[in-house]
Amino acid sequence: MVKKTANWRSITNSPLFDAYTLNVSTSGGKTIFNQLGINNLSDYEPKHHLLINLGYSDKVRKTINLSFIGANQIYFKHVKVVAVPYGKTYRQQTKQLQSTGLTHQHVTNNTVEGTSTATTRRILTTSIPYSKGWQLSVDGKKQATQVVNSGFVGAILPKGQHQITLRYQTPGLRLGLWLSILGVSLSLVLIAGEIAKWYLTRVQYRR
Repeated sequence: MVKKTANWRSITNSPLFDAYTLNVSTSGGKTIFNQLGINNLSDYEPKHHLLINLGYSDKVRKTINLSFIGANQIYFKHVKVVAVPYGKTYRQQTKQLQSTGLTHQHVTNNTVEGTSTATTRRILTTSIPYSKGWQLSVDGKKQATQVVNSGFVGAILPKGQHQITLRYQTPGLRLGLWLSILGVSLSLVLIAGEIAKWYLTRVQYRR
């Protein structure tokens, strides 16, 4: 019991270091956002912009309640409420968006291939964690990638039908390979030089 009380005191007396909890609720919906403190060395990331989903409701919701826990000071520069209708038009737009994904996909351990067909320029989004090792080519020509959805591989694709290839290569692998070859070559040259010196010394000794 004494140990549990000491642990509880340690938790309640620990400084928050700018951490706070935001509770957003309406009739029939509630969302919680946690801002971790700067003392969380693994997952700390300050959030200056938030998009909060309050879910679907078939009734009009006139009030949105906000409450904070552990916040010393909160300042809102801009707040916007967006209501998206989930009617026939929304379902049609969703199906149309789903149909713009890559077709004829072929996926291996380090390659993703497929065909992109679109009437306008669009953004390719993937569920692959972003890394500079992923290289994109459109119809065989290299094209830049970018971070989408806060941490995944994406790119801007031109309109029309194109062959898309995403291939992963460990960053620095080619340079490391050439440096290894150079190092081995220099080692062989030095070994050969030492052998030649030893041989010449032995020949002179015999004479």
